[in-house]
Amino acid sequence: MSETSAGAPDDVNAPLPDQRWTVQWADGPVPDHRRLRSLTGHSAPVRSVATAVVDGRAVVVSGSRDTTVRFWDLATGEQLHAPVTGRTDPVSSVTTGVLSVATAEADGRPVALTLHEDDSVLGWDLATGRAAGEFVRLVESTVVEGRRVLLTLGADGTLGAWDLLTGSRVGAFPSAAGLAVLEGRRVVLTVDDIAVDRPVRVWDLGTGEQLARSVEVERTLTLDGRVLAVTAGEAGTAAGAEPRLWDLATGEPAPAPAAAAALSRGTEVGGVSTATVVHGRLVAVGLDGEEPRFVGPLALARQNGALARHRARETALLDGRTVALTAGADEDGTLRIWDLADDGQQRVTGIRAIRSVGASEAAPVLPHEPEQAGDLWQRLSGRPTGTGNAPVGVVVGGSGGDRIALTVEADGTVAVRDRATGRPVGPPLTGHTGKVQDVATTALAGRPVAVTAGADHTIRTWDLTHVQGDGPPRSGHTGTVCALTTGVLDGTPVAVTAGADHAVRVWDLAAGQQVTAPVTGLEGEVTAMVTVVVDGRLLVVTAGCGDALRLLDPVGGHPHESVTTGQGRVLALATATLTGRPVLVTAGADRTVAVWDPATRRAVGEPLTGHSSRVTSVATVELAGRPVAVTGSWDRTVRVWDLTDGRQIGEPLTGHTDWVTSVATVLVDGRPAAVSRSRDKTVCLWDLATMQQIGGARTGHADPNGPMAVTGTGADAGLPVMAVGQGQTVRCWDLVTGDEAGNEYVLPLAVGALGAAPGGRLVVGFGPEVALLRPAAD
Repeated sequence: MSETSAGAPDDVNAPLPDQRWTVQWADGPVPDHRRLRSLTGHSAPVRSVATAVVDGRAVVVSGSRDTTVRFWDLATGEQLHAPVTGRTDPVSSVTTGVLSVATAEADGRPVALTLHEDDSVLGWDLATGRAAGEFVRLVESTVVEGRRVLLTLGADGTLGAWDLLTGSRVGAFPSAAGLAVLEGRRVVLTVDDIAVDRPVRVWDLGTGEQLARSVEVERTLTLDGRVLAVTAGEAGTAAGAEPRLWDLATGEPAPAPAAAAALSRGTEVGGVSTATVVHGRLVAVGLDGEEPRFVGPLALARQNGALARHRARETALLDGRTVALTAGADEDGTLRIWDLADDGQQRVTGIRAIRSVGASEAAPVLPHEPEQAGDLWQRLSGRPTGTGNAPVGVVVGGSGGDRIALTVEADGTVAVRDRATGRPVGPPLTGHTGKVQDVATTALAGRPVAVTAGADHTIRTWDLTHVQGDGPPRSGHTGTVCALTTGVLDGTPVAVTAGADHAVRVWDLAAGQQVTAPVTGLEGEVTAMVTVVVDGRLLVVTAGCGDALRLLDPVGGHPHESVTTGQGRVLALATATLTGRPVLVTAGADRTVAVWDPATRRAVGEPLTGHSSRVTSVATVELAGRPVAVTGSWDRTVRVWDLTDGRQIGEPLTGHTDWVTSVATVLVDGRPAAVSRSRDKTVCLWDLATMQQIGGARTGHADPNGPMAVTGTGADAGLPVMAVGQGQTVRCWDLVTGDEAGNEYVLPLAVGALGAAPGGRLVVGFGPEVALLRPAAD
């Protein structure tokens, strides 16, 4: 009742409803039924993953070497927000990479935390995907202009000044290099890293006023052991436009006689490009290709007040408690102080809670002593710095309710272990094609789920409800399974498979054992296949790349027989019963449909014509007591044919806007219906009695060429469910509602063939293997 075609597109993502599929048997390595879906989108190895719960939804956060952080809805596999990145260097235009990700609850709001290669720790609101601030290091707590101020340093080198009581920003100094005291006032020293000569600027900490100007050094001279810099004179001064000379040791201007002597007798040297002057004193010089040098009154002060950017992840102290500080995400943002004390709770998701606290005059915020400073990232995430990998994730509620632990092994797999004994519980989680970089855990619909990050650019998810594997492997095809069908042999339901190894095998559907010797030595590829009973014998009929049908006797082993159809190429096959006799129905590349008697090997009647392009698919059903065929074509139509008189029934069924690639027939509430799938990525359901479409076109079917089968999974045999192979997954949809029916089932190899089996089951060919999937409730 259904027609399948080969195809193996990329993995897609699907929800995880209550209905579950499981393996009844498999002829090769049993597919890992714990595997759920792959989350794809990163373009480089995924370094780190973390999980959270946002508005009742399980969310995955991932960080990759492609510099992006992505947010995923675990139930749908879709990205919740646009990817985000760390900061981009204004000089090199290089975006800083992601080392690790973590999640937390900040004042009851779920946030993602990301550690980047520039030492920054950024926060992101998981509900909106927007930036929620940057963690900054406390430099000091001081008094500026009569108010208590916290001075902080970000990973980008920006020195922030914040009102301690209100949290409002009162100053910001990008590219800060140091703090000093100049003429009794606190000043901030900044270095312009973008400019080639890297000039130094000096700012009043209290007023934000720029105090220094940078002037070009025209010449550098040495005279009597002193190094002197020559700058252009300043217009509007007493010196007019005459050049000035500065002593680089003291920062003082040289007196006129010394200047004249230096200009006439000094030896010229290079290396100094700019000079920074404050109130008539030289305080710093820019050096070609090197760090600027502070001179005169700022030389010692700057050395003692230098700002070390590489320690931007230190924690602080508030009333003896370890805290961290975050600067608001925008210019008007506020400074928040977070209490990092552990609340002592162990959570399945790994989320830890932090809360903002206030500060007062009585409880000042103080930096840690250098030897006692705690690493902020390890405090927030429980993870080490460096790569950010977290090799262990604890899960509660595995098989039998036991506690299990996941560990990333040296071979790139994830081991599932009993947390108490450390012994393996079931096989490892395998499936990534590269090393596993990280693992996290969460819960979805009450089930424990593992999330793994791989060097293969993917994130994979695993259902840990049952950690044990399935039964022992069996042997079968040595080449890819390219077609399959079902039938009955001596009263036993069987599956018949054809492989690229040029063999046809027959399997007992109940036991999964081969019940006949394989039929070998077939020529060419099998693209379509059906079974038919002729004179009490089960025959297997195959079609390939040509116009011939091959009839095989899998039991008697009689020589293969061929029937030439003259249809150019047979693209699809179906069977029906006509006047009490079994017949074959073929769909041809010559735009025709033909009916054949397998007993006589001859055509029954004339070819059925009407399609204006090749006929890609065919299925059969009984309508009002008469056998009919339903066909789909490149001409974008579905047509219905009365096989008794060879006439088309009614007008073509239209609605698809591109080729029809597959058709199948099914009963809906006891009424015959047809299912059509198109290259326009839609699926339509048709009432064959009224020749009307049931509901609108079902959209969102990304791949129109993968194998398809129609079956039922509920107690009501009339419930139509369409199964489609997409990459390594089998996905199912309720054809009446258009909703997905059951979880997607992930296999280790691409799905090449699908077939409906009794009891709402599915026969799946993936790579050279064959498996029977059944609803888990059975």
